[in-house]
Order: sequence, then C-alpha cells, then structure tokens
Amino acid sequence: MIRFITRRLARGFVTLLLFQGLLFTLIHNLPYDFSTTQIGAGRAWREFIRTYLGLDRPLWEQYLRWVSKFFQFDLGKSYMAWPTPVSQLLIERIPRTLLLFLTSVILAYLFGIWMGKLIAWYRGGWFEALATLGGVVAYTSFAPFLGFVVLNVFGWALGWFPYQRLVDPNTWFNVSISVDALLIHIVITAILILGALTVVRHLTKNLRSRSQRWLWQGVVFFVFSIGAWQWWSMSGLMYLAVDILNHLVLPLGTVTLLSFGETMLLMRVVMLETMQDDYVLTAKAKGLPEQVIRNHHVARNAILPVLTRLLLNLPFVLAGSLVIELVFTWNGMGLLIFNAIEVVDIPVLMGILSFTGVLTLCAHVFLDILYAYLDPRLRYSGEHF
Repeated sequence: MIRFITRRLARGFVTLLLFQGLLFTLIHNLPYDFSTTQIGAGRAWREFIRTYLGLDRPLWEQYLRWVSKFFQFDLGKSYMAWPTPVSQLLIERIPRTLLLFLTSVILAYLFGIWMGKLIAWYRGGWFEALATLGGVVAYTSFAPFLGFVVLNVFGWALGWFPYQRLVDPNTWFNVSISVDALLIHIVITAILILGALTVVRHLTKNLRSRSQRWLWQGVVFFVFSIGAWQWWSMSGLMYLAVDILNHLVLPLGTVTLLSFGETMLLMRVVMLETMQDDYVLTAKAKGLPEQVIRNHHVARNAILPVLTRLLLNLPFVLAGSLVIELVFTWNGMGLLIFNAIEVVDIPVLMGILSFTGVLTLCAHVFLDILYAYLDPRLRYSGEHF
C-alpha cells in the first residue's frame, strides 16, 4: 500500500512539473504580455516594466525561478495589483468562492444521490417521471439563462431575496470587520457542524434502529446549531451574517440546480445497472430487508462513479464560474481569473491553476485508495489493504 501511494505521488509530482511547464509556455506564447496592456504607456515605460518584472529574460530562466518559488510556497506578486502577493488575493477570494460553489456542489451531490437512488429503486411511477424530467431540465439549462430567470423572478418580480452583490453596502457601513473575515467565520462554522454530523453518523452506523440513528444525529445537529447561534449572537455579527446568507440564496440555488440534474441522472443509471448484478439477486433470495439491499448492497457500489466525479470536480470549484459571478455580481475566483487573463497576470494565473492541479492530483490518489476500500475486489500490484 505504501509503495503504491509513493509511486502515485512520484508520478503526480512529475505530472505537475510537466503541467506547469506547458501552462507557462502557453501563457508566454500569447501575442502580448502585461506591458503591452498598459494603455497610454510609452515604449520606454513598457520596456522598463518588462525589465523590472523579468519578462525580458529567457523563458527557461523565468520558469525555473517561478517553480523554485512555488515549492517554497511563494506564488509571487500580482502584476495587476502590484505589489500585492498572489497568496493574499487568493485568501481574499477563496472564502467567497467556497461559500458559494463548494456549498452548492455538496448540496447538489447529496440531494442528487438521494433522489437518484429513490427513482431507480421505485422505477416506473409518476415520481420517477417527474424527477427525471426535472433533472433533465436542470442538467440541460443554460447557466446565464437560468441565472437571469432566477434573478428576475425571485429578486426583481417577487422581491424575496436581494439579487446583486455579496452584501448590502448600507448594512455594512462603518463596521469593524471585513466581508472576507466574516466569510471565513461562516465557512468555519459550517465545517464544524458538518464535521460533527459526519463523526456521529460514522459512530452510529452500526445501530440497528433507524430512529436511534436519526435521534443521535438530530441531537448533535441541534446542540451544535444552538452553540453556533449563541456565539454569533454574543459576537454582535449576526445581522451581518444574515445579510450575507440572504444574498447567497439566489446564486446558491442556481448553481445547485445546475449540478443536481447531472448527479441524479448519473446515480439513477448506475443504480439500474447495479441492480441486475448477481449479488443483488442473491441478497433478495436470502430475504434481506429492502432497505438493506438498496443502501448496503446496491447504492454502496453504485455510488463509486458518482463519488469519482465529485472528487475530480472539487478542485475546480476553486476556479469558480465567471458566468454566475457576473450575473449575480459575486466577486470570486472566476472574476479574478478572467481579469488575470485579460492583462496576462502570470503569477495569478500560474498560482491558481497550479494549486488546482495539486488538488486534482491528490484527488486521483485519494480515489484509488477509496476505491480499494469500498470495493474489496480491487488490488494493486499484489498488495493487500
């Protein structure tokens, strides 16, 4: 097992270097660079910019210098926000992107897996027809169109939720905390509650009584929710958090709908294929309860392709979505990447994409281990888990 992980990490390291080299070469092959995007600057000033930023040096020298800093956890300084470090820009934007896109991905996959499991098991009724139709509509929706529909209906026409920006400027006038700092507090609170629920779910999975499992999970959720509510109330930041969450509803619902349909349909198809396997027929012949067959025999193996797609998509959540951010004026990572492309801000582009590449490689290694854990039929090079 250790040898397998070591080999995968070594291959991943080489792949990362090749990816960074190719990306660096493609960016430098653009017909312009940062100096040429400075409108109104004279030739002497542009040459000074190229020399000062090191853009006039050979490509291999620039690449080696950037890679050496990258492995020292130094992403350099942004050209368009000089001399702000790239890491600072990422720290400012990542909480916004994670709050919107990571939350939507988790909700879409949890709800999609649950719905796909139900419509595959209870096949042939009106529930399956309506759910499948809704999934197809959500999956095939054009993101800008769906965003504008949601914004116009629930934001402008009905006026239920605010529809633009991350916060209300009037609410945040003369406050002592920044939006990004409060976002970090919200993300940490959500992680603590979800982590506690995950631990309790794992500890109570062997309880035979379904009501007892739900009772323990409900108690933990209630306790942590009350604790979080008390902390936010005592901190005096509750009204600011509520303002952010109100602005989050419409973009979060839009992104969740876009991801939900694909997940549900994929889970349904894989469930239908798995239900025809011999071990499922054997479990039915033994007289096992329907819930046990569905959840512990069929869904356990059917969920593997869905988890694969989830884990491989998670790293790209950091890149955000330019379309959704423009529709809802959500200033996240997508808009940062677009602005960096527009002015050829090499440190920002290389920093974001390299970090995404590292997470993707880690996701591949984790998937190999997860597959072996969930499917004992898998073995790698004769090593046993």
